[in-house]
Order: sequence, then structure tokens, then C-alpha cells
Amino acid sequence: MNAQSPRFSFTSDTIALKNDNDSKKSLFKVYKGSYTSIDQTVSKKAILGRYSQNDTETYFIPILPFQKNSHYTVVYNNEVFPFTLALESSYTHLQIQALYPNSDTLPANFLKWYVQFSKPINPSKVYDHITLINNRDMTKVDRALLPLETPLLSNDGTLLTLWIEPGRQKRDLGPNKRLGEVLIPNESYTLIIDKSLKDRQGIPMETDFKHSFTVITSDRTKPSITTWELQPPLANTKAPLVIQYEELLDYGSLQNSLHIVDLSGKKIKGKFTIQSNQNKIIFSPLNNWIKNTYTIKHKPIIEDVSGNNLERLFDQDITITKVPPILELSFSIE
Repeated sequence: MNAQSPRFSFTSDTIALKNDNDSKKSLFKVYKGSYTSIDQTVSKKAILGRYSQNDTETYFIPILPFQKNSHYTVVYNNEVFPFTLALESSYTHLQIQALYPNSDTLPANFLKWYVQFSKPINPSKVYDHITLINNRDMTKVDRALLPLETPLLSNDGTLLTLWIEPGRQKRDLGPNKRLGEVLIPNESYTLIIDKSLKDRQGIPMETDFKHSFTVITSDRTKPSITTWELQPPLANTKAPLVIQYEELLDYGSLQNSLHIVDLSGKKIKGKFTIQSNQNKIIFSPLNNWIKNTYTIKHKPIIEDVSGNNLERLFDQDITITKVPPILELSFSIE
């Protein structure tokens, strides 16, 4: 819908009014929302911005760009002019492409999800759009997620890390003693990200996202790479090395935590693809494999979904002597 006057023109960044004698004397105001009378705007706050003029037009430049597909109203000379900035025909709505982990069973001391979006999201009030529901009575679980002042987003704004409140998940801390763990074994829950969550243009998703799961007993053992299965490629090919494991591992901690060297210690160039929902890591080499013995080196920060890493437990007992973890796996290509 355009404004009700051909004298106005609109973009995301500017409203322009063709000048006449009146417009040079009085400036127009802009409000969020669609209104049909001036009385409806009396108690509303006008959008902040600055004005500029030349011989032909008066411009209003908002501090924040106008959002596409949202309603606004211009008030000028005791008249109201509602307008909406239409979406481009090529626009695609924000979607959730993946959730890590997406398992239908999770341990009671589970710590965090990673939500992969199709485009950068608006970080403002992210947690207002995310809820954990207990399926037994369909009630919201209070203090389930950690509402950080600045959401944990990847640099490109598409990957959101959601923490179950660590103070409740870690034993002997105050929140855990007062409220207990967030997740109760044998109970079923649903993580809901509602469709009002917006992208950076201020446009919401089209549908809610829901993921349901059942809780099993807490995981209080360290993961170990000794159980990982390797599927070595053939020599003189660029076939991938496939690493398969059974335990649910933390998607974030696997990023940039492995590299491969040959017998001489030379690092093998290539790309690791983390398929944590399939319990799989794939390494694609830049060059052909040659006959050699190779070693996969792992950083000790690799965690399971309960925060236990290769070196220590999330609930670490400081009285127990630490046993150095195994951090290398070798394989040969004949």
C-alpha cells in the first residue's frame, strides 16, 4: 500500500515530500503503525530522524531504516498518510536450515544448541522468540535458556548458540541447588522458535520452528576418540576421509579442532565438513592422497553435548587425578 498522496515517495532510508509553500513552513512526522486519524497518533512517539530540504523536496531520514512489509503513517498538515514498503518479488523469508543437535533424545545435563539460519537475523530481543515447553503439561520451562545481553551469533549473523542455563545444569552451583536441572529424565520437551523472529531487514519468518525430544539420564563421562571409526580413502585420489563416531558431540567445539599431518609432520591441506547430526566428519583433501601414514590431531576442547571434553568433565571433581587424553589417531594409505 502506498501513501494516500502522490506528493510523497518512500524508500527504506528516506521519505521525500515535494515542496510547496506549506511544506517549507512545517515538517511532517512519521509513526510506526497504520493510522486513519491524527487522534490515533497523539499518544504515540514519532520515529526519530533528521530533515533536509532543497528547492524541490523535503526529506526525512530515519535513524534506523524503515522495515519492509511493516506499516507506517506520515502526519502532515492535519492529514494522515499510511504507507507500507513492499517486499521485492525476489525476497525469500528467513528459515531455520538446521539445528545441532537435532536428536530426539538428549541427556538431562545437555548444554547447548546451535541454530543455523538461512540469512542473518536481527539480534534484538532474540530470546523473546524462543521457548522451551514441557510436553507433559504444555507449560513453559522457566529459566531454561541463558538470555545473554548480546546473543552468541557467528560473524555472519546466521548461526545462533543457545545455552541451557549452565548454573542449573552444573551441580553444586546456587541455581542448581535452588531450582534443579532444567531437563528432567523421562520427560518430553519442545524447543519452539516462533515465526515473529526477524531477519536484519526486520521481516519475520513465515512459520514456527519446533523440535521435540525426550530426556535420558545425565552424561557424566568424557568422550574418547579411541572409539572413532576411520574410512581411509584410496591412494592417488581426492576421495574424502570419513570419520564416524557414535556419541553426540558438540557442533561448535568440532569446528577448527582437527588437522591431519603425514609422517614428516607436514599438514595436509583440505577442508573438514562437520556433519554432527549424522555423527560424521568428512575431510576432503586439496591434493591427491599418496601412500603414507597419516595422523589426525585433535584439540582437547572437543566436547560432547553435555560439556564433557576430551580432557575433563563439565562437572570436574578436582580431587581426581587427571589422566592425559588420547588426542591422536593414525591411519595408513597403501
